[in-house]
Amino acid sequence: MKNSICLRAALLGGASLAVVSPASAQGVGQRTDPVIVVTASATGTPTAPSVEEARERLERVPGAVGLVEDSVFAEDFAQSIGDVLIFTPGVFADTSAQRESRISIRGSGLNSGFERRGLTVLRDGVPISRASGSTEFQEIDPLTIRYLEVFKGGNGLQFGASSLGGAVNIVSPTGRTARSNFAGRIEGGSFNTLRGNVSASGVSGSTDYYIGLTGLTDDGFREHSDVRSLYGHGNIGFKLSDTVETRFYVTALSDNFELNGSLRLADALANPRAAGRPVTVGPFRPGGPVTVLDPGPVADDWDRNLDVLRLSNLTAITLGGSSKIEIGGWYARRKLDHAITRFAGIIDQKEDEFGVSLRALGEFTLLGDATSRWTLGGSYAKGDNRARRHRNLNGARAGLTNESDQDSTNLTAFGQFDLGLTSRLTAIVGGQYVKVIRDVDAILAEVSGRGEYEQFSPRFGLLYQLSDTAQLYGNINRSFEPASLADLTSGGARPFAPLKEQRATTFEIGSRGQADFIAWDISLYRSEVENEFLDFGVPGTNGFVSFTANADRTIHQGVELGLDVYVAREVLAARGQAFTLRGAFTFNDFRFDGDATYGDNQLAGVPRTLFVSEARFEQKDSWYVSANLRWVFDGPWADFANTERAPGYELVGLTAGVDVLPGVRLFGSVENLFDTVFISNVATNANQSLERAAIYTPGVGRAVYGGITAQF
Repeated sequence: MKNSICLRAALLGGASLAVVSPASAQGVGQRTDPVIVVTASATGTPTAPSVEEARERLERVPGAVGLVEDSVFAEDFAQSIGDVLIFTPGVFADTSAQRESRISIRGSGLNSGFERRGLTVLRDGVPISRASGSTEFQEIDPLTIRYLEVFKGGNGLQFGASSLGGAVNIVSPTGRTARSNFAGRIEGGSFNTLRGNVSASGVSGSTDYYIGLTGLTDDGFREHSDVRSLYGHGNIGFKLSDTVETRFYVTALSDNFELNGSLRLADALANPRAAGRPVTVGPFRPGGPVTVLDPGPVADDWDRNLDVLRLSNLTAITLGGSSKIEIGGWYARRKLDHAITRFAGIIDQKEDEFGVSLRALGEFTLLGDATSRWTLGGSYAKGDNRARRHRNLNGARAGLTNESDQDSTNLTAFGQFDLGLTSRLTAIVGGQYVKVIRDVDAILAEVSGRGEYEQFSPRFGLLYQLSDTAQLYGNINRSFEPASLADLTSGGARPFAPLKEQRATTFEIGSRGQADFIAWDISLYRSEVENEFLDFGVPGTNGFVSFTANADRTIHQGVELGLDVYVAREVLAARGQAFTLRGAFTFNDFRFDGDATYGDNQLAGVPRTLFVSEARFEQKDSWYVSANLRWVFDGPWADFANTERAPGYELVGLTAGVDVLPGVRLFGSVENLFDTVFISNVATNANQSLERAAIYTPGVGRAVYGGITAQF
């Protein structure tokens, strides 16, 4: 720990401004240092904008947004979208199992125990979040991403996102925007990890293509945590005329990993590599019988196996001037085989989903030379899921216990008008209408139910251009989130339980920009939430059972700060070098608001304060070395009664790389350098002092990875 404190002091040194970087997933105000990091950006197309085109569009949003390029995580061992976003201000990402992340933006879905909610995820502007209201983050492979756009809270309106967390849009490489025509990568390291990736792209006349394939095997840090994953993503684009471009996308994956269960806090800290223990009762007298309620993840072979085939299309039509129409469509087939506790059994689901989307946008001059813009859009999605549940007996299906048809439909319509009042001041007015239906039709030992939800959510904002490189903004918006099917049925483990929709009013102010050697992105917000979805746990006849309920009133408020400092910028740039201090600070104040049971207690599941930083030195086209820190001051509360919390922690990492040939780089990283024992994920319940439930997931200990990548 002494070494950790010394390194932390070094990372915080260089100005009390320890800072974040573009290379660490930052706010859009934090531009990558052009001296070293930025290379010539490929020209975008109507269906696949370039990074700079995306940045220009994001800078017109009167609220907190972010941009994460693939170079940020290209040489780290990033397995999931949570790993990609972990350094973004305002985002809390942790790991609940191999390849399974929990992502919370401004407290969205802050304690969802399964099938994550509260965030809309899109790929190339087309939703991959399910019509049922949840998102499978397993469907995203970081090695097939060109960049991500992060729209926090109501700032995701331009994609029809209505939830408290906002939206993340993942943009794929194409034949015109990929960094190279051919790339190969192989890496390995701790826990018998091996990952390989290969991609190819090209352009032939009016046609371009990209295809990428990733394979991963990993025995995992904890007992019973093997991963076997194969992921493919490709797209092909056709420029049909000077005004029409269409692009087809395909994603196919088979993601299989073992689950090791959660532990009580003392057990997780004492033996973090252990799998969950069996749930037992007794003996009730000396030498009396011991009743095993659940033999645990190893004996019953808990796992989560997901197969997905997804096809989509995006067609962009230029109407003249700056007006454009985007038409999207998609179909997805998902198959889930998920063995967990004896109570929940083996979940067997097969889902078909299709949807269509339409977005039109343009710009014009109304007042003087000030530019005004408009956006109109909508989408419709329908999912049909055949859900079955079997008894889990030593990992085998031992009889069908439940069966139901679970259907979801989502209808969204939205519009936004950006009125240029002067050359520096823009007023934004927008709104969104959402109607959602969730149906559960019982076939066997299930309870039927129906949920209908709808709301119109307005949005108002102001954006002021302080200078060519600095902005001020403020906005007020409403958010709306209906319960997901997973919430209504506890993932199939409980009967249908109708829930109210979650609503919130959010106030936000902030600034972003660059000046000399510094870049910043800061946002302050307050969300007044009604009927927030909270996850509870109760003892059941076969172990601990999780379910979702509505709170009354809660408050989410906080500060999101990203800062970059370029040390001796001009002097080092003359040598083709750069030394950058980077950091992101997130303060979360999430609490009940006069609750009858919990008063003004803090909400459980997410830590109150989080700081990440990196010190990076690099020589252009030669080598780089960096040290990074993730500091959780105090861990999150585990229960809403605020009787037990996870301890805080500090994680230090190192990364380095060297170019051995043009286009060929050796790279390596050490994660959790000092082998700190910490809690990476907490499931939540009402009162841990009474229940003492096994709800803690230990984080990964020291891990070393290395590899080679080649681009031609």
